[in-house]
Amino acid sequence: MAWDVLENTVIGAFIFGLGQAVGPLPCDPIGVELLQQTPLDTSLGDVLIAKARFVRLIEFKRELNKSPKEQAKLWTLKTALETDAHSRLESISRKIHWYVLTNFNKWQSSVIVPYLDLESPVGDRDLARFVQETARALDGPGMSEQELHDLHVYIQVLGRFCGSRQIGGTTGGLLFAVNAQGKPTYVPIRDVRELAMTPRLVLERRMTLDREMKQELSVEHELRYPRRHIPRMSL
Repeated sequence: MAWDVLENTVIGAFIFGLGQAVGPLPCDPIGVELLQQTPLDTSLGDVLIAKARFVRLIEFKRELNKSPKEQAKLWTLKTALETDAHSRLESISRKIHWYVLTNFNKWQSSVIVPYLDLESPVGDRDLARFVQETARALDGPGMSEQELHDLHVYIQVLGRFCGSRQIGGTTGGLLFAVNAQGKPTYVPIRDVRELAMTPRLVLERRMTLDREMKQELSVEHELRYPRRHIPRMSL
């Protein structure tokens, strides 16, 4: 009997493993967005991970799933990247856009390659190695200014050529951070597409807004519930 481990199970294991690899240390705001079966699934893939200078788009597929959806998307994407206007984007695609193929009936149960290579997924990069590579990249210097610019254009290309035609086809997300005291915080964002295109701008703007909102709420609370002065009693 074949073992058919579904994509969402693999995604959960990947995210849990990544969290363990990163460790319980203070971290800058990061978005780990599960986009499977959302309007952005068709363009961005199943998982988006984003920090100020770091983005990963990851598509998960089990080998027993014979749907031709990803092959059709790959053809469309390659056609777009072969044009003079977008040929330079192949480099950023291979850096941030990944394809995870799994089959737990095989000795090598997973193979991870750049999305552009999904038709020939070969190599020794398995899920465990991919988790470690992603964790190290998260802790690294991140993308250059040119790469951030190319990222912005690449996400636009994905949306234009590979995206859903559904009206209002986007979704919100959450930013996660851990402060120096080890306390986690969660901050909502309105549009995951903006996080993918301009991660540094979205993170800086949203965390600033969150601090301002907390300050306003604190002032409002003080005005509504002023501290009562209790005079000291003399003996």
